[in-house]
Amino acid sequence: MVLVFIIVGLLFFIMGYGLYLTIGPGKVDLRDPIDEHAKMHELGIAHGHGGNKGAYEMSGKLNHKHEDASTNT
Repeated sequence: MVLVFIIVGLLFFIMGYGLYLTIGPGKVDLRDPIDEHAKMHELGIAHGHGGNKGAYEMSGKLNHKHEDASTNT
């Protein structure tokens, strides 16, 4: 019976955390990779290295440094 309470408690915790990330203050730090990819398609830079240099400059990809840990995914 204790195991059932633990499982139900974990389920509620996970659901609560999901709601916090979805509609609570936790959503501020999240990014939407699908939306970012769609914007890159609009700029013509979503796949490969070809495309529009102006769009690359606007996206900040020309200034990307691989040592920058904040942009790692």
